[in-house]
Amino acid sequence: MFTIADKGLIAFLAILTIFSYSMASGGRQGVEIRIEAGGKQVGTHLLRKDSVFDVKGALGTSRISIRSNKASFLSSPCRNKVCVHQGEIGKNGQMAACLPNKVVIRALGGDGDYDAVTR
Repeated sequence: MFTIADKGLIAFLAILTIFSYSMASGGRQGVEIRIEAGGKQVGTHLLRKDSVFDVKGALGTSRISIRSNKASFLSSPCRNKVCVHQGEIGKNGQMAACLPNKVVIRALGGDGDYDAVTR
């Protein structure tokens, strides 16, 4: 049987685990996305404004969606559609790319969520 102290310790550790996970998986919400095609910046769009737009790449046109402060590829002329299945980005530093079409979107703004900082 568990004593009251054991139950208190288990509850404390569960709360600490949930808090630690939320802090580690956090990251600041981005403010805008930068779109690059063929290595050149072709535009920036605010994440707070829902929109759909087309970006011309090496193979053809990629369609990008911004909805609910997140951006994603809706369609692209690449064969495997990995970019479409990547999911949404929205936190500062996240990126999604269609490598065959040479189109990249990056979320920017906020304070960032870095793995490491070196000098």
